[in-house]
Amino acid sequence: MLRQIVTLAAWLSVAGAIPVWPEIAKRQGQPVYSSNGTLVNKPNVTEFTRPNPSYTTEQLTALKLALTAAERVALLASYGSPDDYFKFDLTPDGSQSNAANGLGGQGYLAHVGNYPVLINTGISVAIGYLNPCGLDSIHVHNRANEMVTLVSGQSLRAGFVLEDGYDQPIMVTLGLYQSTIRPQGSLHWEFNDNCVPAVFVASLSNEDPGVSRTAQNFFINPQEVVDANLAYPSWLDNVNTTDYRAQLPAAFAQGAKDCYARCGLTYETAQAGGYSQSPPPATNSTTSA
Repeated sequence: MLRQIVTLAAWLSVAGAIPVWPEIAKRQGQPVYSSNGTLVNKPNVTEFTRPNPSYTTEQLTALKLALTAAERVALLASYGSPDDYFKFDLTPDGSQSNAANGLGGQGYLAHVGNYPVLINTGISVAIGYLNPCGLDSIHVHNRANEMVTLVSGQSLRAGFVLEDGYDQPIMVTLGLYQSTIRPQGSLHWEFNDNCVPAVFVASLSNEDPGVSRTAQNFFINPQEVVDANLAYPSWLDNVNTTDYRAQLPAAFAQGAKDCYARCGLTYETAQAGGYSQSPPPATNSTTSA
């Protein structure tokens, strides 16, 4: 009896929240795309590109209350076209799930919060668009292992540090269509050390993988704790670490300066916030040896 009551409540809560077909058609036919920020080589808009749908709190609650996968799929199917609710667009023009941005590129994540088809699946997926010399800065996934595959570009440098007890960095260079693993909780990064853009896909083993940017979240701690952790270095004398944190680049940062010099690009000395409406200059196909 309890199950029937819960299911009925879920369906009733959804009934008032289901978007009407004209609204869906309007979104598909006349999409309003957000700025693509700093991307040098963003994917083209095609006939299949469309903004991902948003969900009301009532809809998400109903989906979480569904007791079986069949009930959950039925709810999603009741919202509208499968091309809206069973497909996720990871292009900058389609995705409204900007997971990372900066002068080095942009990243997008399909997770349980914006793609509820993933409820109870134990998976999520991200895509990273790296500009020439772009860096996906050091970070941790709190609840997921990750497998990274290079799908466009020349190569991708990647590395991780596992944990105390084995703190030697593991570093690889991926060629096109090659993959590498980043264990859950490891400190890891990806760097496009080339003069042409790169794109990688990241498969994650949790529908809510989480991310913690190492430098940014380290410097958010009290100053005396930060100073003590770093053994009171002279370069932090008279430096307010809160102000210093504000100067750190956003997640997808400009990478090594020698890459910028090699590629004839300008390295911005002030990357803080990392997001610009003006893309870096286009590059030719020259790549590193």
